[in-house]
Amino acid sequence: MLNDPPVPHKRVGGTVPVRTDVYPANVSFSFGTHSYTRSRAIVTADTVIVLVENGSGPGVLYEGRLEDVNLVDRTHLMAVTEDGEVTISRQGGCGCGSRLRSYRPFGRAVRMAQAPA
Repeated sequence: MLNDPPVPHKRVGGTVPVRTDVYPANVSFSFGTHSYTRSRAIVTADTVIVLVENGSGPGVLYEGRLEDVNLVDRTHLMAVTEDGEVTISRQGGCGCGSRLRSYRPFGRAVRMAQAPA
């Protein structure tokens, strides 16, 4: 899937619980050969979505079913998917000038509360 050209993302209507939405993000895959910079990584309750700039707008680089998520530190997290591990880290800067920054993939996203320790 990573070698396929990104397909345009289809917006999802309604309310979606989101664990995290990182932009600009550096994303690497245990099942891929290199990392992707200036991407946007969204982890929902059950899905990991990695979006990249696709010339005509945001494109889906990767979408997979979430099995587990581990916070490595304040700027890194590891999402375990059906395909392998997806490591997401926050990049510096604001990502100005990219359509990924202002793109709203869901009609409305709701942040998920942290589970009590």
